[in-house]
Amino acid sequence: MSKSYLKQLLTYINKVYDIGEKINNLKDKRIKSPVKISTITFVVLFGFMLQIRSFNRLEHWLKKGKFKKVLPKKIKMPRIDAARRSLSDFDLDGLKEIHKHIIKTIVKNKVFRNGTIDKLKVVAIDGVELFESTKKCCDKCLTRVDKNGTTHYFHRTVVCTTVGSDPHIILGQEMLEPKKDSSDKDEGETTGGKRLIRRLYKEYHHFADIIVADALYCKSTWIKEVLSIGMNAVVRVKDERLHIVKDALALFKCREADKEWIVNKKNKNYLKIKA
Repeated sequence: MSKSYLKQLLTYINKVYDIGEKINNLKDKRIKSPVKISTITFVVLFGFMLQIRSFNRLEHWLKKGKFKKVLPKKIKMPRIDAARRSLSDFDLDGLKEIHKHIIKTIVKNKVFRNGTIDKLKVVAIDGVELFESTKKCCDKCLTRVDKNGTTHYFHRTVVCTTVGSDPHIILGQEMLEPKKDSSDKDEGETTGGKRLIRRLYKEYHHFADIIVADALYCKSTWIKEVLSIGMNAVVRVKDERLHIVKDALALFKCREADKEWIVNKKNKNYLKIKA
């Protein structure tokens, strides 16, 4: 990424999304630190933008003074240990508010007024594992036991993101909760998914036309939840042993397709699709 392009990008996100002001309002949980939380946040943000893959590489850039030209003069640059300590106890509530402000600005500016796929706003929802250890854990960890009897501690979240045309925006995420006193199982992905789309609908209203999910979401409770907020569900199903798939295939054999179309391919080949 060239310096001129980086400068233009920073000017744009600061002007349109007020990123600079929002970051300056983050609260610092550290006591009497010489380095501002806003400075550490900007450095980590630049690291993401420049696709720096590790903190060791980020430390090398800090020592070389690579960030001095994009930060105000007389700003004390952080050491990598200070950045690590700050991120371990970061102002997550403030960060969530920044993210919410960005999404609301995107909606207000009608970034997806032409949709993401065929003039429709399409989002995908899926689960992602964030952390796993056999030694470190917290009261929010989910657990599983392998065949050797070893307990694994991990965090898992359900993420909703736009798919299709750029930009690809993460609209929100919902952490899955560990088992409660009255339950012997951790919270399932579809339960967290339903909670996520309800929250997104409450915050942004009609955030999508179609919600896409994998075979795990092939449940009537999930589909009804999507329909209840005025959206449609597209669920990819691969296992023909599922009862819902058997029922659908039997029904499809009894009537003609609702729609047919042809997709042209290379070398004069084509694909005929029936839905």
